[in-house]
Amino acid sequence: MTDRPAAPAEAPATSLVGGWRRVLAMLGHPRMRSHLLITAVFVLLFASLVFSLARYWTGSLEPRLYLTAETQARILAQSQAAALLETIEHGAPENLREKLFDLTQEILLVEDPATGGRIVLGLDLQIDYEAVAVPAGSLELQDGAHSCERCFHASIPLIAQSGRLLGVADFLLSPRYFDTLSGEMRSKLIAESSLAMVLMALVWITMLVMFHRLYKAKLAIEASDRAKTRFMANVTHELRTPLNAILGYTQLYKQDGTLMAGHGEGISSIDRSAEHLLMMINDILDFSRMGEDRLALHPAEVALPGFLETLVEMMEVRARLKGIRLERQFQPNLPAVVQLDEKRLRQVLLNLLGNAVKFTERGGVQFSVERIAGGNEGEARLRFGVLDSGIGIGPTELESIFVAFRQIDNPITRAEGSGLGLTISEHLVRLMGSELKVESEPGVGSHFWFDLDLLVVAEAGTVDTGAASGAAPVSSRTGVGLSLPDAEFLDEFLEHARRHNVLGLRRMLERLDGQPAYREFVEYVQPYVRGYRFRLLAEWLVRSREC
Repeated sequence: MTDRPAAPAEAPATSLVGGWRRVLAMLGHPRMRSHLLITAVFVLLFASLVFSLARYWTGSLEPRLYLTAETQARILAQSQAAALLETIEHGAPENLREKLFDLTQEILLVEDPATGGRIVLGLDLQIDYEAVAVPAGSLELQDGAHSCERCFHASIPLIAQSGRLLGVADFLLSPRYFDTLSGEMRSKLIAESSLAMVLMALVWITMLVMFHRLYKAKLAIEASDRAKTRFMANVTHELRTPLNAILGYTQLYKQDGTLMAGHGEGISSIDRSAEHLLMMINDILDFSRMGEDRLALHPAEVALPGFLETLVEMMEVRARLKGIRLERQFQPNLPAVVQLDEKRLRQVLLNLLGNAVKFTERGGVQFSVERIAGGNEGEARLRFGVLDSGIGIGPTELESIFVAFRQIDNPITRAEGSGLGLTISEHLVRLMGSELKVESEPGVGSHFWFDLDLLVVAEAGTVDTGAASGAAPVSSRTGVGLSLPDAEFLDEFLEHARRHNVLGLRRMLERLDGQPAYREFVEYVQPYVRGYRFRLLAEWLVRSREC
């Protein structure tokens, strides 16, 4: 066997790297980042409190205590100097030195009852012998300490009642009173600030505990919301199959004149109710995908004029039935072909146009698309807007119109809708890199708009008629270039797709069996029919007919 010394050397390094990675992963966790932020805030509070207390002590409180102790020491020195003056002024010259010596010893032995220590540590007596009738140098007394860095110094002049200066007494006074006073005040300050720090620490710990519990509750709520969203998606997906069957049979029943004569009103009511329910189910499915971040954009080349005209055609019928106008304002300088997710942009615009028509009883709806300044090279910034003269939205309600399942309280919203259209539209517009904006006034109307930067594939006037009307390059994926049945067949087929009539679609496809010319057409549309993807099928049929 051969020794492999590299393995033991690499193991600690690998363990260290792994440990650092785990630490970085923990620090990157949202909960840990929040805890660190809270801790940093309280550490700053603690540091600022300590700094403020230290500055208050050294800059304000300690100098005041020192001044107080110095004043008291000078007052004590003056009282002792008064005793010396009394002795010098009235003492007999022959025994004046002995009396001053005894008095000096008494002064040096005087204790402060507050500190238990001596007050005067040193005394130096200087006499003016011209004013005192004693031999020169006989009263020069110096006793006790001669120097002290922290002691107080006081020079007291000895002035007789006649006003004549007899001498000067220099006192060296103990700083013990200052030390005792400052120690007591420092202890009191530390105790009170410690109490404040303890309370801050309790608040800090309480906030961390509360935040931890709130974070756990948030995780539980999010898990519950995800489970609810998955449940909604599963249930609504399962509901679409029987609903499509109901719509298919109602279409068959509508073609039976005898049956419609006796039960036409009930069949029409079933058909309308099923269509309305299917629309709500599709909104809920999109909302559930949005909550799971499964909504994604799939840009492709789209002929913009044909796309816009299709939207207008789809909404003109609804506007006409309500007796209102649907006006279009498309600038002539719009690009001919752009890159965008046709399905998602159509969904947003149909939601906005549908709401505008639904909430407008008089006047009309204006659908505008204009090219505005901005965008990078090779892009066009287009502003899509929907303006109506409907009931309008109040200022307080504008803040909540994009909240899921939230509807304005009026007879229209109480009767229809899921409250998800604007929520989904706002999310899709954000996916496209823009913001859905709104201005509204009750009783006047509403204006919704958003700006998109779209990659320009072809400008107006640079493509032929077929391309401008929506044709894409021939490919098996898009289905463009297939041999299509006659116009009458396509009209009926498109009507069945718009009505979600799966049985009618299947019956019409059976009519094409055995016709090789339309085999590719049948193979292309079969997945749409089997998957109940009627909206996509109708959109493809419209584009194919325009080609």
